[in-house]
Amino acid sequence: MTTQKVKDWGKMPEVSIIALPPSRWRDAKQLRLEALLAVPSAFASSYEDELAFPDEIWIARLTSAYEWDGNMTFFAEVGGVLVGMAGAHWSSKAKLRHVAKIYGVYLSPEARGQGIASALMRQLLEELRSLGQFEKVSLTVNSEASAAIRLYQGLGFKIIGTSRRELKTEGRAYDLHIMELRLLQGRGPPL
Repeated sequence: MTTQKVKDWGKMPEVSIIALPPSRWRDAKQLRLEALLAVPSAFASSYEDELAFPDEIWIARLTSAYEWDGNMTFFAEVGGVLVGMAGAHWSSKAKLRHVAKIYGVYLSPEARGQGIASALMRQLLEELRSLGQFEKVSLTVNSEASAAIRLYQGLGFKIIGTSRRELKTEGRAYDLHIMELRLLQGRGPPL
């Protein structure tokens, strides 16, 4: 477990950035469903789809992330309550295993503006670097999510393209920026 101090919250307890054990799958499910309801334009999955998942899916997801079996997820916790999450997954295929893809980044509204999202992402990137296999990290972000884009740019990500009308929810289509961060120098053109 990693504990990182973020901005002074006054009376609020310290924020912990943790890998959640599978026994806390209900907490992870609650936060994920909150995210899908709160910001449907930020995720490819829908609340309705994931609400229908059996418990075994939630347990398997968290177990896989906890064991770093092709993915990892970190959570921000304040006073025993999860307030944020950020994950990454990667392929085991030889031609693709040099790339990690960020997914599921979310912060509860009451926790925003405190540096927690940055702490989550920094922990995730640090752990990805420690594995030594990734040349780059990529993600997609709604082109209208200016705070998220600023966060990612502040971490060194660059917009390399835009998929037009890629995500459709609530009767509206959204463009998604494709962003990348170079981790290791490998063969091929620079990003």
